[in-house]
Amino acid sequence: MEIDTLRFGRLTVDKKKLLCFKNGLPGLEDCREFVILQFEESAPLHWLQSTYKPEVCLPIINTFAIYPQYVFDISDEDVDELSLSGPEDVYVVSVVLIPEQDIEQMTANLVAPIIINHRTGSAKQTIINNGEYNVRFPVFQAICNLIKEDEANAGTFAEDK
Repeated sequence: MEIDTLRFGRLTVDKKKLLCFKNGLPGLEDCREFVILQFEESAPLHWLQSTYKPEVCLPIINTFAIYPQYVFDISDEDVDELSLSGPEDVYVVSVVLIPEQDIEQMTANLVAPIIINHRTGSAKQTIINNGEYNVRFPVFQAICNLIKEDEANAGTFAEDK
């Protein structure tokens, strides 16, 4: 399947990798179908690209990679809506804000994670109201550490790590 993107031009994506947001994203309710774009040069950041609007592309990151102690409950309603059968189905990402003036001020929204059932492709952004997390959680240093760790492991096999 071909999609047009403002940031990356025309791309071919696997239809099996499409994510379906039943109600869209907050503020982007008309965008219900997305794909995660992964490029080596921007790792560990990835891009949540709308297949409907080429200009809608959100930087995202694996929430547990930047904050391993992240814990929250998924409501029964969300479990049903996303057809989650167990924790192995769940992939959680956070939207990242990258300021133009100073990327060191980069933050991730831990209050509104995107929950993805990677088995079915259903997805939803949910709100955590426990007061424990921040909508502007600083991530620059965590991302630098992930890059350094990846570079240190370059050339090793998974079983060597």
